[in-house]
Amino acid sequence: MERVPQPDPRRGADGWTLKADSSGFTFRIADASLANNARTIFQRYLAAQVSPDSDLYGAELIFGELLGNVARHAPGAIDVKLRWNGPIAILEVADHGPGYAVDDVHLPGDYAESARGLFLVSSFGRDLAVRRQGGRTTTTVTLPVTRRRAQKYA
Repeated sequence: MERVPQPDPRRGADGWTLKADSSGFTFRIADASLANNARTIFQRYLAAQVSPDSDLYGAELIFGELLGNVARHAPGAIDVKLRWNGPIAILEVADHGPGYAVDDVHLPGDYAESARGLFLVSSFGRDLAVRRQGGRTTTTVTLPVTRRRAQKYA
């Protein structure tokens, strides 16, 4: 009898991988344009991790804007990682695009075709930074959420 391999529950049919646990959230996809459900998955993960006074919608907006930028400007693989630094959530989005600068992020004019997303990211998040190294661009931002304290059981 031939053994049929079982699919890895962390790997989607479109070539994506996902890991979400108490240490953080990682998401990799072969093409950012295929990340349709990533925002919902990310939001659900955060909702289970953060305190009620956190800006969950602001964090979701940041996530969506950064993924949207990659889909528009850097087609190809994308790596998303949320790591916890104590109660602080730090989001990293890495791609193989040309990179960009965030030195002077400001509200664009009424008829501007771009830059609104980065303005929103910098307005809702903190410490927005971009680095280009080894052909990869990594955008890092601190999310407007606070991790819920772990309950101690007696």
